[in-house]
Amino acid sequence: MRLDYILDRIDFGILKPTERTRYINRINNIAGVIEERFPHVKHPEQIKLKNAEYFRNVWLPAHSSSTRTQGEHMRALGLLVRALGRDDSWLGKLGLTSHSSTGGRPTQIKIRKSRKH
Repeated sequence: MRLDYILDRIDFGILKPTERTRYINRINNIAGVIEERFPHVKHPEQIKLKNAEYFRNVWLPAHSSSTRTQGEHMRALGLLVRALGRDDSWLGKLGLTSHSSTGGRPTQIKIRKSRKH
């Protein structure tokens, strides 16, 4: 699955090159897992909520025992969903919404708007 134009929409800001590479690798890994499990998904636009839920609910717990690694993969999944221009309800259904009551720093990674979305 080619993710070039999706990755071009993500503005990694002032992240270190190693952090940027880790995010890109994780996004590619997520897309690869989805494509392997759902062979009819050949393009990023074909990714549906059920595909992302499969990654979160089935593949990720089976392949990562570390909660930190799972959290990093979930952040990458959130970036992929936002870069695809999906509805914000997807983030809620995937458990990726941030609550103002929890605090924390805002993300430095932004999604560039395109004419298409």
